[in-house]
Order: sequence, then structure tokens, then C-alpha cells
Amino acid sequence: MRPPFPFALAACGLFLSAAPPARAQDLQAYGQVRLTVNHVKTGNAGSVTEERDNASRLGFRGKEDLGDGMAALFGVEMGLDADTGAATTPAYRNSYVALRGSAGTVALGRLDSANPTGSPLYSQVTRITSFAANDAGATAIGTSILNARNRTSNAVGYQSPTWGGVNVRARYYLRGDTRTPDQENGAKSLDLGLNYADGPWSAGIGYGRDARPGGLLANEFSSKWQVGVRYDFGAIEPYVLLGRDAYAKASATARTDVDYWLVGSRFSAGPHALVVNVMQRDVQASVRGLRKRQQVAYTYALSKRTELQAFIDRDGIDSSRSNVAVRAVGAGVRHDF
Repeated sequence: MRPPFPFALAACGLFLSAAPPARAQDLQAYGQVRLTVNHVKTGNAGSVTEERDNASRLGFRGKEDLGDGMAALFGVEMGLDADTGAATTPAYRNSYVALRGSAGTVALGRLDSANPTGSPLYSQVTRITSFAANDAGATAIGTSILNARNRTSNAVGYQSPTWGGVNVRARYYLRGDTRTPDQENGAKSLDLGLNYADGPWSAGIGYGRDARPGGLLANEFSSKWQVGVRYDFGAIEPYVLLGRDAYAKASATARTDVDYWLVGSRFSAGPHALVVNVMQRDVQASVRGLRKRQQVAYTYALSKRTELQAFIDRDGIDSSRSNVAVRAVGAGVRHDF
């Protein structure tokens, strides 16, 4: 299946044709500082107490009104380790330019869930589930358990308008050869997401596919499916998400199909919130191994921008191996600006 790359160029042409002079431009600086002090123990080994950054960032985004319902959107977001002051690698979490009109939004650049077209897989996860305190650090599950591809370079993204609570996200990108990272080759990927949100219901179906001449690498999947649903009762919001990643057969002891699931709920009362997640993922490198994980996290909102956080996390890593489980307890502060 050859991904429909020309659709992005055609869409950009439609947005650009006959555009009236610009009318106004807005620019916003924003960011987050997210720090916790964690106590982490792996198997029977000694424990470590650490101060840990949880994906702090500083960004700039803006919009220029082009008239007739059209707008140009742009942004750059830098990652930083707030515990040391060091920049992340790469330095930019996203960097994009986008055009929005009646036919939807098209974005070009390094794209993640914070860009105007969202992320077909990761944005679906964040809409349906609740993370334990943060989406990074000791409680991160977006990549380790759910493999929800988020941040991609050399990407073209699209998000449709919403019709009756339904919208579509698509992203196509050039992945290149890992041995020559500065030179793109025939390796490409396509992610798609069909989303529904209306009243208390949120649901979605996601699909991803990698293609590489000469065969896929170990961390690339020939196909990926995920499906999930969430219902908001008010104080209680239960959800479930499950999926399957299909890989090239690496060895007789490795899995071709890796299944995963997550069941959880968010409980809230005023400034208090509690998230409970239970999940499981097949271990690709072991036909017997299961990665079982449980999380409980509490947050208290001091204001609309500042919250206290505390969590307990147990990650079994691989049930076919002994003394590999990771247990983490932490507490900290998150501030948005």
C-alpha cells in the first residue's frame, strides 16, 4: 500500500490559492515545568532516590488571520530538563507551519500531539485515557506500553473538520535510514485516526503502518491497530483501550503479534483527582513474557495552573524473567504558564 502523499500538496495548494491579504497576527509564549522526587527500586537491586524532570517545555505558537475563514498557524516547542537546565535531544519537540480552512487543517514539519493537526495515535490515547500524573518520567506509558507514536520529523499532518462529533486525523512522513540519519530513503510511515467525541462519550480507532525497502527494522511494525472508549459520569470517568502491533518475525522465540490493553478510571472531586490504571503488553522478544503494570496517582489543584502530584507505579517489565520489576513512588509539582 503506497501512502497518498500527493494529497498534502494538493491540500496546501487549495488553501493558498486566492488567499486575501493578512489581517492580524497573534503570538503566545507558553510552557510547563514538571518535577518530581522519585524513589525507584529495580528487582532485588538497591534503590535510588532522584529528582526527575517529566517533559518540561517552553514554546511559542501563533496564528495569522488570512480572511474568509482561513488562518496560518505556526509554532516551535523546545524541550528542557528542568532538574539540570539542559536542553533535550533533539532540542525541539515540535516545529511546524500550518494552514486552516473550511476543508480542515494541514501542517508541515516536526509534528506531535501539540501541533494543530494533533497526532493520529497519541492524541487518541490522551483523549480516551488519563495518564498517572505525567505523560513522561517514571509513570510514562504512551510509548512503553501503548506504543502510541507521537513525535515525528519530516511529517505532513491533516485534521478534518468535525461532523457530528466525528473527525479524522492523518499523518504521513519520511523516516529515512537509521544508518544515514541526514539522508532520506524509501522508508515511510502512515498513521490514521478516526475519532468520536459527543457529550459524555469519547471513542476512537487508530491505524499505523511502516514500510522500508529491504524489510522492516526490529522496532518498526507492519501494521498497528488500537481502539478505545471512555464515558464521563461526572465524578467517575472509566475507560478502556486495547490494540495489536504486528512485527516482522525476528526469531523463533519472538512474537509476530504483540497485544496490549489498558483499563482505568479517573475520579475527581473539586480540586482532588485520582487516576487508577491497570495494563498489560505482550513482550515481543519472549513468547511467554507479559509486561504487567499498575498505577495509582493523586493530584491536587492549587490553581488552574499549579498542581501537586503523587504516584505509585509498579512495572513488571517481563514475567518470564526474575528480579526485573520496577517499583517507583514519587511526588512533585506541575506548573503551566
